[in-house]
Amino acid sequence: MKRSWNYLWLFYITIQQFFHHGQAKTIEINALDPLKMDEAYLTISNKNYSNSILFMYNMIICEHCDLDQLGDVLLMNSSQTLTISTRYPYDFQVLSDAKNKTFLCQINSYKFSEHGSYLFEVIQTKQNKSSCTITQTEKSSYYWLPIIIAIIILGIIVFFIQLCHHIYNSRYFGRILTNFRHQRLINDETDITPRTSPMTNRQVPLMTHNETRNDDIGSTANIDNPPTLVEPPYILNNSNTTKKVLSKRLQSLDTFRGFSLMVMIFVNYGGGGYWFFNHSVWNGLTLADLVFPWFVWMMGVSIVLSQRSLLKKKVRKLSILLKICRRTVMLFLFGLILQGGHGRPEDLRILGVLQRLALCYFFTAILVLIFDTFEDEYNSSQWPTGVNVYRPIRTELSNTILQFWPQWLCIHLIGVSWILVTFVPKLSNCPRGYVGPGGKHEHGRYINCTGGIAGYLDRVILGSSHILNDPTCKVIYKTQIPYDPEGLLGILTGIVLCYLGVHAGHTFIYSTRVRRVCAHWIASGFICGFLGLLLSKGGHSDSWIPINKNLWSLSFIFILASLAFIILTILYLLVDVFKLFTGEPWLWLGMNSIVLYVAHEVCSQSFPVQFEVTGTHPKLLALHVYGALFWTLIAGIMYYKKIFIAI
Repeated sequence: MKRSWNYLWLFYITIQQFFHHGQAKTIEINALDPLKMDEAYLTISNKNYSNSILFMYNMIICEHCDLDQLGDVLLMNSSQTLTISTRYPYDFQVLSDAKNKTFLCQINSYKFSEHGSYLFEVIQTKQNKSSCTITQTEKSSYYWLPIIIAIIILGIIVFFIQLCHHIYNSRYFGRILTNFRHQRLINDETDITPRTSPMTNRQVPLMTHNETRNDDIGSTANIDNPPTLVEPPYILNNSNTTKKVLSKRLQSLDTFRGFSLMVMIFVNYGGGGYWFFNHSVWNGLTLADLVFPWFVWMMGVSIVLSQRSLLKKKVRKLSILLKICRRTVMLFLFGLILQGGHGRPEDLRILGVLQRLALCYFFTAILVLIFDTFEDEYNSSQWPTGVNVYRPIRTELSNTILQFWPQWLCIHLIGVSWILVTFVPKLSNCPRGYVGPGGKHEHGRYINCTGGIAGYLDRVILGSSHILNDPTCKVIYKTQIPYDPEGLLGILTGIVLCYLGVHAGHTFIYSTRVRRVCAHWIASGFICGFLGLLLSKGGHSDSWIPINKNLWSLSFIFILASLAFIILTILYLLVDVFKLFTGEPWLWLGMNSIVLYVAHEVCSQSFPVQFEVTGTHPKLLALHVYGALFWTLIAGIMYYKKIFIAI
């Protein structure tokens, strides 16, 4: 523990002192080109309509919002050129006569392309009839090309790493490496041994093929197999045959964790300025919404494996409890420091990413510690994976699910509590069960109801100055009150999500064969996905419980758990079972995920991690991909230097 603290402290001081030169900054685009990122020219035109007309618009991402006026009132044969955002599609309406506002025509869900030029024209075709058309007059930029190139480059890097790993572990390379080591050993013995020694006349025998391969395996064992949970093989008492036991380690879990961390670093640095690499405005899902909940889910898997390993070593539960408390406090404090622990206490944001991770970990780990039992018998992990072994499905379900009914009961109570707290109380000036963003939502009727009861509890208990003042819905919905997506009420659904990861860990530990593990995970993924889609009515905002990362709604955590189950199943087959993929470079990040997360936050504005670029998508994407690859390289160095810092 002391060594881990020393490593962490030295790492923190080094990056602070060495990378403080040059602050990251986005420079405005060249003045000769007034269009910025995600902008286009739109010319609105009244070609021949006799009365004055008024253009109205609304971004469809702003649900149930009033339309705003676009440009000025246009007289006949007049036009106006405007700059318009291209991030989201628009709904348009054209009204006649600014006073009476008679409806003329409308265009729904029109999506503009970046740096294009468009003509929005209203033409009177017959008496009291008109038509609206939008035509593109100039080509737009290659919006998706930088993303495609970045994906190809990342694929090449992963392929190159896998190729190098395959060559290094090939039999031919192993012979060359072994012969080199053998020759160096002979030279060392020749230099050390005196000339009069009988050793000079003794012939050194050549290694056999088996000895060469064993030596090579031994020399690379520590590199290819970092410290993880491994169960010994089990020999059946009623058979003279030793059968291979399902290895109780999940290198695929570290790979999944590392992949999530790479995506998190990329989106935290800005995601190239693309809107879909940012968090959702309110309802819905983007790439940035996935990674943090996946961390919570994977933490649940790790809780099972970690506590099982400690109990197997005869560690007392009291000692495990103290370890849980220590890790919770450390994660929470790191979160406070990253959010301005050295600033003014009255403006400190109390909750955040690491704080949510700490609290979900604490309550879930305590739940597992109380109700999980360790039995070194065949009904836990001591079963072979041979195809001839048979265990009834009923027994399998009993060992993986039914025996943990007290835990499932607690989780169901927590889920029901979230539903009751969210939808039963009635707030003043807010409808019962309101879970919208407030502001312009519902035509501005609930302007101060952002987040419903979740936002209200945070503002009352924590105080408005101690929660996030710039929620993702602020710009679109024009909200006026603060709201924290990592608030208090979301801890309940966070615990549910974490325990779904615990269920994945229980399945892995207590299942008898690989096919059973995969079947359990896939079935769990489909069940969670079905529940999430059912509650959200197929992902619609007007549903019982919308998919919402800001609220960490039940439908949201079910959808995220579903994706996690499926992804881990695929990685488990590729990495742990068939050995088709080593997991690198994501494995490197997964082995030191917390310390690398802290480091990337500390150095997010420092050279050489980030530096000044002009504000265009290709350049910003290159910069932010570079930032993610930079920390991947640091993780690789730590991995091969066998530096594993546990917090």
